[in-house]
Amino acid sequence: MNEEFKTKMKLLIRSERALVNLEIQKRARQAVWTSLGLLSALISLAMLNIAIYFYFSETSTPSQAAMLLSILDALIAIVLFTISSRQKRSSEADSIEDIRDFAWEQISSDIDDVKQHVTHFKQNIDSVKSSVESFKESDIFGVKKFLPIITALIDLKKK
Repeated sequence: MNEEFKTKMKLLIRSERALVNLEIQKRARQAVWTSLGLLSALISLAMLNIAIYFYFSETSTPSQAAMLLSILDALIAIVLFTISSRQKRSSEADSIEDIRDFAWEQISSDIDDVKQHVTHFKQNIDSVKSSVESFKESDIFGVKKFLPIITALIDLKKK
């Protein structure tokens, strides 16, 4: 295998591996922040809910107090999930993706060249084959008439 082709394949594999590692790191950070956000939200909501419920139950009915608390809890959850999903793609990932795309283009070009060479080689073989067949079929100087005699003489000489 061509050393240049091997280098291109290694480049492609390394860039793909680096992209996967970056994506795993991003997902891990996102999971940690989401978990911390959920844990914090649950603890603070539990304590806040108790305090707000007592405050609202003094000024309104218990059902109205519970409704206001559920709306407030939903708003806090939306804010926390929005913050956890704000992970953006880094410039490092973009540059690695460019390297991967370049390697794919180079490998694709090499494969197209090999296909072209194989096609050309096949055409050359076919042309040689047709030339040999046309030579076999042609009767140069009437040699076909004497072919049985020539083979008989050759057999006789062998004996």
